Formats: sequence, C-alpha cells, structure tokens
Amino acid sequence: MTREERDRRRAGINGAVPFGLALIAVGVILILDNLDLVDASELLAGWWPVALIVAGLWWLVTGAALSGLFVTAVGILLLATTQDVVDVELGNLIFPALLVIVGGALLQAGWKVRSARVSMTSVASGLPRPGSAPGEPSATAVFGDARLIVSDDGADLDRRLVTATAVFGDVSIEVPAGWRVVDNLTRVLGDVSIPRDQPDYPESPTVEVHGLCIFGDVTVRYVDLTEGAR
Repeated sequence: MTREERDRRRAGINGAVPFGLALIAVGVILILDNLDLVDASELLAGWWPVALIVAGLWWLVTGAALSGLFVTAVGILLLATTQDVVDVELGNLIFPALLVIVGGALLQAGWKVRSARVSMTSVASGLPRPGSAPGEPSATAVFGDARLIVSDDGADLDRRLVTATAVFGDVSIEVPAGWRVVDNLTRVLGDVSIPRDQPDYPESPTVEVHGLCIFGDVTVRYVDLTEGAR
C-alpha cells in the first residue's frame, strides 16, 4: 500500500470517527434512560454541543486545523448557551454558527489549495516544477450537478491539481486511467468516492483533488479518454 493510499484511508476513518463516537454516546444515554438511571431528554437538551466540541477537537488534531478550530469554538459557545452561562436565545445562534462553520471549511479548503500550489513551485527558481500543470481545472455544484474531465492535453505532466466544490450538489470527476488520485477535499457532512484500485508504481501521474464538500457528493472515476469516453 502506497503512502497516498494510507493517507486517503486514514482521512476517511478520521472523518467518520466523531460521528461514530456521537452515535455511541447517544446510544449509551438512551440505554441508561431505559434503565431509569438518567433523563435522556434533559441530558441531551443541555449537553448536545459537547458532540460538536469533540468533532472539532478531533478535526483539529487530525489535520483539518482551521475547520476544527471554528467547529470547536462554535460548540463551546452553544454549550455556554444551553448551560445558561450566556444569556442568548439558542435559536438565534444556530444560523450564525452554521455560517461560521461553513466559512471555516472554506478557509480550510483554500489553505489546502494554496499549500498545494506552493509545493508545486520551485523555491529556488520560482518556476513550476517540470511536469506540473500551470492551470487548475475546477468544477462547482450548488444544488445541482457538475462534471469535470481531467486530461493531460497531450502534455508530459506528472502532477495535476484540480478543485471541486459541492454544496448540496454532486460533482463527477473523470480521470485518465493509470493516474493516481490523492484526496485532499475538505468535508462537512459530505461524501467523497475515490477509486480503490490505483496504480502503485512511483512514476505514475498524480491528480490531487482539492476543494469543499458540504452536504454533497464528489465522485472520482477512471475513464479511457483515448477511446472517446468523453
């Protein structure tokens, strides 16, 4: 298994862990409620922002620093509200909190793209590395669908950077067969599908997929463009 495959698998696990822990916690509370040991409705009503804090801290320590920081801060504010530490109507905070979380995810996605651009630039000469692409194909789907075709355009490229934004929408990315796909997407309750069977030889061309997936889907699939799969 290559390093990219391990990183991709680890990213998928990291994204699921907070929600898995939240489901386990809710299940335990419901069991204790059925045993008349706790009042589940009262406990969940007052302490549900803890789940948000845990998710934010998890993302903070697993690589999504900006998103994790914003989610943790929002969770702390909401917990202070439910515990009557801050005298503010909870309903008045939900929409602004959602905006802050989405904004943090956008900053995280933008930071990843910028880091990728820097890594593709030679520090010594200030010019793109041999084999890197000057352009960045992108696709955006907001309450809709979008399709992005990645092609080498006949050039001798070994690395290509693409961006995808799916907000309550679906983005389909078609990559030439034989290219390695690296998943660097920022997710907020979104789903990303990457081909499992990828080339394992080090000289294979690489596509880095960056961007943001919020309540949407990003699907990457292999196609043979030489046979008119477009």
